[in-house]
Amino acid sequence: MKPDNLLLVGRVYRAHGIRGEVKVIPETDDPERFTALATVYLGTTPERVVPHRIETVRFQQTRRGLLVVLKVEGVDTREAAEALRPLGVFASREDLPPLGEDEFFYSDLVGLRVVAEGEEGIVGHVEDVLELPAHPVLLVRRPGGAEAMVPAVPAFIAAIDFDAGEVVVRPIEGLFA
Repeated sequence: MKPDNLLLVGRVYRAHGIRGEVKVIPETDDPERFTALATVYLGTTPERVVPHRIETVRFQQTRRGLLVVLKVEGVDTREAAEALRPLGVFASREDLPPLGEDEFFYSDLVGLRVVAEGEEGIVGHVEDVLELPAHPVLLVRRPGGAEAMVPAVPAFIAAIDFDAGEVVVRPIEGLFA
């Protein structure tokens, strides 16, 4: 599996029970996507994963939100499940259900140019998208290496144009200073 084709869909939180199940914190707005998967890739990065066939998927509502309880082939004990604890859960783009008209994966934003509305020139590039409790934030790498954090909400994001390869932002005073 090519690393560029893998998307982070969750993180192993901890073992569940004694039969090798793990609780996964979903990194997707729709945890039901797990039910469409036959295989997940577990690892620290997309370049360092091991494929695992899914045996069962179920969900558990908690105070912190919905968790995915996942059972994968070859992990049959609590100890084996605990060994997966620090790993990311990745899925192949092709295995995920199609996105809607105006939907995209956060990873699709990485690398796009960032342009400030009403100004000329590039103010940086999207280096990462951080999932924070209130809302996602674009981590923008500025020329010269400085970073800026732009809330990914309509008040700050004027447009996303994948064809042009850019994100147009509405900066507040001092954001890109």
